[in-house]
Parts: sequence; structure tokens; C-alpha cells
Amino acid sequence: MNTATWRKNFRRSLFIVSAAISALLLSVSVASAGWGQPSGITEEAERMHTLYLIVTASAAVVFVLVEVALVYIIFRYRKRSDELPPQTHGNNLLEVVWTSIPILIVIGLFVSAFVVLVDVEEDADPEALTIDVTGFQFQWEFAYNLNDLGPGSDPNADGTVSVIGTAANQPTLVIPVGEPVEFRLISNDVIHSFYIRDFLYKLDVVPGRDNRFTVTPKQTGEFIGQCAEYCGVDHEAMRFKLHVVERDEFDRYIADLQGGGSGNASARLP
Repeated sequence: MNTATWRKNFRRSLFIVSAAISALLLSVSVASAGWGQPSGITEEAERMHTLYLIVTASAAVVFVLVEVALVYIIFRYRKRSDELPPQTHGNNLLEVVWTSIPILIVIGLFVSAFVVLVDVEEDADPEALTIDVTGFQFQWEFAYNLNDLGPGSDPNADGTVSVIGTAANQPTLVIPVGEPVEFRLISNDVIHSFYIRDFLYKLDVVPGRDNRFTVTPKQTGEFIGQCAEYCGVDHEAMRFKLHVVERDEFDRYIADLQGGGSGNASARLP
């Protein structure tokens, strides 16, 4: 085998190996994308997680294509003599193609993100359960209006039951599964931030501003929430538990709060 043939085979093998490694990196990147973010427990979180995977996969594809092209060009057009290789400067078709591709990618990602944003920020149904969440230094209060407990609520019911956290006891927020739940965020002192990791969502609790968002939980279980905005010396104490339960369990929980000390963060759960 002469030197020219050996070099040609070496270049071809190197290109194939590089492409294979890049493809492997792409598959690993896409497969592990879900590890970088929880999939979420709400319908809204599921849509946001899907968008996250789309953006991650798009970035991985662009990275692999650019790296493969770069490796190919480096070895295919490396300097062999003082002769200038063929030039593509001024090729209108090429310039249109490599200008259009990034534009189309950006437009596609923008449209996808906008659709998800509109969907996530959609106003709640008037019949949805509404919970007033009050952040204060340094805990939370969760208040349930008895005439606004979701579908089937008694519009003539009067009063509110609430759970208030203390330094010794983290409060527990209980919501029903499979139903839209609207959170109305209130603060009477400083800016807090209502954050539940498994919602893939957080929203600031700002004095004088009525911030709201709606989620529809898809699975039952116990989860953790916290304040995600530094709000003072005991900021780290602003943690709470989230219980997602079946509707009948939720109804029993509300009845239990009505019959017992409704202001106690350790109120008995269903």
C-alpha cells in the first residue's frame, strides 16, 4: 500500500470514528436530558419538560453536526502545498443555506416556547380550587375558602380554614389530584418566592401584587416546597410539605381542619 492510499484510508477511518463518537455523544446527551430536570408532577410541568427536551436535543444535534463538519474540514482541507484550495466565498446558495438554518431553528424554538408559555399561564377555570398562599417572615400560611374548594363546592358556605407554619413545624399544603388548582400569592412584608421543584415552576410573592398560577397535579404523593428568594436571616426556615391526595381524602382533610385547630401547622392529615 503506497503512502497516498494509506493516508486516504486513514482519513476515511478517522472521519468514520469521529462521526460514530459524535453520534454516541448525541444519543447519550438526549437520553440523559431527563436526568438534568425532573419530569414534574403536573400537566403544565410535563409540557415544560417536553420543551426542555426539545431544546436540549436541538442543541445536541447542532453541536454534533458542527463538530463533525469541523473535524472533516480540518483533515480534508489541511494544508498540503502552497496552492490555494477552491474557494466558496460569494456562493449565494451556500450563504442562504447556512443563514436560513439558524433562523429556522430559532423561529421553531421561539414558537414552541411561546405555545408552552401561553398554555402554562392560562387563566384558571372559575370553578377551580383556589388557595391563598401568604408568605411572611419566616413561614407560610395556606388558606382554603370554604365556598371555593373546586367542582361541587357549596357557594353558600362561609368562612376560611388555614394552616400556618411555625419555626418548629413546617406547614403542609394539601391539594387534590387530577383537578386544576389555582394559587393566589400574597405577601405582607418582603418579596418571597413560592417554589415546588416538582411543579418545575416558581413565582415571586410580592407585596401589593396579586400573582397567580394554576397547575393540575397528575400523581399523588408527598413533595417538598420552599421559598426561593432570599427574604431575611431565617430564609432557610421557609420550607413546607406538599401532599397530593385523592378528592375524598382532600374533603376529609378540609372537614378535619374545620373541626379542629385550623391554624395549627400540625393539623392531622387524612
